[in-house]
Amino acid sequence: MFLDMFRKKEEPYVSILDGTDDTTVPVEGSGFKVSIVSDVGFVRQKNEDSFYADGIGIKPKENCSLKMLVSDDERRIFAVCDGMGGEAFGELASEISVSTLYKKADELRYVDICELRHEVNVYADDANRNICDMTRQKNCGRSGSTLAMVCIDNGIVHSFNIGDSRIYYFHDGTISQISQDHTLAAQKLRAGVYSEDEARISTDSHRLITFLGVDDDGVGLIAYSYGPFELADGKILICSDGLTDMCLDYEIAKVLSEEHDSYAEALMLKALEKGGWDNITCIVIEAIK
Repeated sequence: MFLDMFRKKEEPYVSILDGTDDTTVPVEGSGFKVSIVSDVGFVRQKNEDSFYADGIGIKPKENCSLKMLVSDDERRIFAVCDGMGGEAFGELASEISVSTLYKKADELRYVDICELRHEVNVYADDANRNICDMTRQKNCGRSGSTLAMVCIDNGIVHSFNIGDSRIYYFHDGTISQISQDHTLAAQKLRAGVYSEDEARISTDSHRLITFLGVDDDGVGLIAYSYGPFELADGKILICSDGLTDMCLDYEIAKVLSEEHDSYAEALMLKALEKGGWDNITCIVIEAIK
């Protein structure tokens, strides 16, 4: 795995949760080119997003951007978590989600593919419980995190999400939203109460109906899963709503159709150009032959 930090800062701004040094593993044959960015935006004071990039759990302090080349000789896992809860608690919630995923990663990576969905739900339950424990300890009311995660196994993409962080697939000039938003606005849209435009501008678009941390009674939290598909020569985008609140799908598709050294950074710059109201985190994955 090759990790290239290319955003210049005077002080360290990335916390790698396992504390290991960056490593280089040559990629022979096929694999994946991955670009990742997380930016605080122009309005927020802190970055409440975290992400997981194939063995590296990262909670950005402010802004970070990196690139990876990853071989496809085993199952690969990528995720974005967007924290909420105000003050420092949103940051903690997303960091707990990613650190829990880091500890669970080997089970997700090596479990039989037929059991993957079950293991993702076990992880979601663990992360939910850990966040609820944190909120009780700090007496901070409700806090939580979204989750958007893909597992790539032999070129087949398995997708899961909770909340409104999204997963897209871009192929042959067409962008498709793979995940569903778990917001009150999206629920009303599916029920025919809202049009797409009404759902987008409604305040209900930020009212989550499920997230990591919502189940404080321990009933059991289920991650939504979506039919597996082949990556082929397309691109996967995993992102927080800091991108999708600023950019329409056709604008995202335009960036992904162009040539960029880092698609994630290009998308982040587009979101900043349009206002940068929230933290922006993007992971873009494309196959290399």
